[in-house]
Amino acid sequence: MASAGTELLFNSIKTQINSPQDSIICVLHWQIISSGYKCVGTGEENDGACEETEMLPEGWNVSPDLFILQYTNTAAKKTFIFKVITVDGMLLVHFWEKDHADKVATMNIRITDFATEDYTSYKKAVKNITDLCKSFKKEILNEMVPSSPKAGTSKPRNVTEDKDRDHDPLRVPNTGSRRPRPTPEWNDPDDPFSIGRGDLDPLHGGMGGGMLYDPMRGGRGPRFGMDPSAGLPSRLPPGAVPPGARFDPFGPPGTHPGQRPGPDPDHMRPPGYDDMFM
Repeated sequence: MASAGTELLFNSIKTQINSPQDSIICVLHWQIISSGYKCVGTGEENDGACEETEMLPEGWNVSPDLFILQYTNTAAKKTFIFKVITVDGMLLVHFWEKDHADKVATMNIRITDFATEDYTSYKKAVKNITDLCKSFKKEILNEMVPSSPKAGTSKPRNVTEDKDRDHDPLRVPNTGSRRPRPTPEWNDPDDPFSIGRGDLDPLHGGMGGGMLYDPMRGGRGPRFGMDPSAGLPSRLPPGAVPPGARFDPFGPPGTHPGQRPGPDPDHMRPPGYDDMFM
């Protein structure tokens, strides 16, 4: 929607308007003023020493094919150039910071879409002003002075993500800022359905290892350790396996003389074992 005051500006300079593009420049100028700028003269070489004003400066439309106005943004303390070129019924609009010409906001405006040859009144001289002002703000003003988030705002906390993170079995809980994660009630060593649960939760799985053959389960080995030398002709030197390390022995327990033999390694028959053609 056109900013309030556009019609007053048009009526104050109505005698200066000589072409449809003059009417459009009047509308765009007021959009710039309403966005916190002040006009400080015409031309690119202006040193910006002119008095800041909301009005169009003298000589703003000396040429119907080229308009160059200079503005200052008091809040940002920067100077901007507004340049419009008329080519084949189109207005080629350019807006950039004077000291940084590498970034230029541009847009094209078809004159007949927004202005007429009747300059007797504001409502007769311009049309579709809401669409023009909306496009100008989006493609020109917002590109040069993009809106920034308000101070104090932050990304809303995602409760679902926090909940999932608290229940992640591979995450060590931070007891300083969160409640300790309760130990799952899965670690019955004699429960045949607990096989594999220790691999799903290695930090809190207790004695429920996930291996099919696990000498730490079901009373088939020492509860707080195992013989890492199983399957070797001699014993490993002291300290070869750190205390508490999860270690796969070289062979099944009970292979040393005097030890109780372990389970039958063929207690699980391979697929198709009973097939006479295998």
